[in-house]
Amino acid sequence: MTDAPYATIRRRILSYCVEVFVLFTGVLVLQGVIFLLGLNPLVNALNRGESFSKAVYHLWLSGTVDFPLLLYYSFTLASPHQATLVMRWFGLRLARTDGAKVIFGQAFLRSLVMLIPFEVNHIFLVWFSTPEGIPTQLAAQYAVVFGLIGLYFLAAYRSPQRQSIHDRTAGTVIVQDTN
Repeated sequence: MTDAPYATIRRRILSYCVEVFVLFTGVLVLQGVIFLLGLNPLVNALNRGESFSKAVYHLWLSGTVDFPLLLYYSFTLASPHQATLVMRWFGLRLARTDGAKVIFGQAFLRSLVMLIPFEVNHIFLVWFSTPEGIPTQLAAQYAVVFGLIGLYFLAAYRSPQRQSIHDRTAGTVIVQDTN
């Protein structure tokens, strides 16, 4: 068990919200650079008057959003700091429930489970929309995605160690960094 005090739910939520904002900005920059270099396959297809499949669209989202986020979280949480940049700003770090160092596999598993609501959102954006990209199941999308996020928060709130679903899955906790 770790000796550091568990992070408060409020601090975790605030850190997460700032993290989402920072990472969203990073994703926009990445996609903007890809666009400016003329490497966006979706834009290139549209410019040629071609359409693209939903599978290609989903692959684009996975390659420019999901995969970079998964790598960012996995590598930063398995780093010597055991924290993302924003977690460090907020004085938080990841710890294993047994007190040992977080290894990459645990950080990867935790990140993969944490990003499930993002991927579910992408599934709705891609597969439940018209060919023009207009969402057809927006109410269901919001209900499912925000329901999942709510379950993650509820799990952390109800846990004595403030573990959310992804923490329990990986055997980790978020603690206040006392260093």
